[in-house]
Amino acid sequence: MSRNLLGIGAVIGAGAAMMSADALAKVAVAETTLGQTIAGRGLVACLILTTAGLMQGQIRWHPGLLSRPVIVRILAEVGAGISMVGALGFMPIANATAILQFIPLVTTMAAALLFAEQVGWRRWMAGLAGFAGVLLILQPGAAGFTWWSLLAVSAMLCMSTRDLATSRIDRSVPTLLIGAVSAGAVSLAGCVLAAVTGWAPATPRSLAFTVAAGVALAAGFICLVVGMRNAEMSAIAPFRYFTLLWAILMGYFAWGEVPNSLAWAGIAIVVGAGLYAFGRERTLMQQRVREQVRPQEAART
Repeated sequence: MSRNLLGIGAVIGAGAAMMSADALAKVAVAETTLGQTIAGRGLVACLILTTAGLMQGQIRWHPGLLSRPVIVRILAEVGAGISMVGALGFMPIANATAILQFIPLVTTMAAALLFAEQVGWRRWMAGLAGFAGVLLILQPGAAGFTWWSLLAVSAMLCMSTRDLATSRIDRSVPTLLIGAVSAGAVSLAGCVLAAVTGWAPATPRSLAFTVAAGVALAAGFICLVVGMRNAEMSAIAPFRYFTLLWAILMGYFAWGEVPNSLAWAGIAIVVGAGLYAFGRERTLMQQRVREQVRPQEAART
């Protein structure tokens, strides 16, 4: 129970930190360029994660860094970073974050299609309901719709790919090493983007927001690792939706952003479908455990 409580607290903290990183990046992008913000934020996060990894003895060469899952994860992280920060420049932070809540459902569906994992009709229906919720958030065809919203969808797909690839990485590859390399790759991609699109003069204010975004991003990653390693997935999964709460609060207090009625309905559907899918997975897990225990009990008797 104490480990679960630690994990829950860490996951809630991770959501707050990562939303802070996005909110700070949203401000920095408005004053510089997308490439500069991504490069600076990634560099700061890389330095922090590298320092933490050195303290833990995790920063060392590992042949697993050249494996396909790690390479796919890094590429997906780059795509997610560029897409998400780009989306925040053109749409409310709450709406963009709500679309990201579709990630667990997309990951489940993709695992069923790509890795032949068993997914029942109930979770397929939850996935379809979540897709409908995303459409309500995007509101294609509505007057307030912007094609930039599709960047949030791109970020969601990239993050789903990242999570799938992460699940296939050899467990001997240190977590902080993966995080540091991924952040470094994102920073390098930001430099390339800035070189193509051009650089803007950096002000002390934009630098401060960029550095703060990098610190928050690294803190969120570390908190997430602590949560994943200390608690049961079924215990912490529902609390990952606190990320959406932080996004709504930040959007309202910082920019006066309030989702419209259709977006609220979409947010509720996405969160509800995700919670149902998590609950269903927990039920199936308990059934599998009971099925494994029964033969052992029968053998003892």
